Amino acid sequence: MIRPLNEQYGISVAALKMLQYLKQISRGDRGFSILDTALNHRCNVTPPDNFRLLDELFEAGKIDYDYRGTGLDGERHVKPVW
Repeated sequence: MIRPLNEQYGISVAALKMLQYLKQISRGDRGFSILDTALNHRCNVTPPDNFRLLDELFEAGKIDYDYRGTGLDGERHVKPVW
């Protein structure tokens, strides 16, 4: 019996949908990244600073973070792991 993809990855269905969206908009570009709050907004995560799904994907090894800036001006960008 084949297990669903989200179970194979060890993530929730909502996190899998976010991952699929991220891979769709990146179009295979290995240098692609998007601001974490922008990805949450596009995936209808409320509130936009709720990073539970991103944490799930990071812990499963499906995404990585790219930090830009320092201190209060710092931003966290999300990029898919290929």
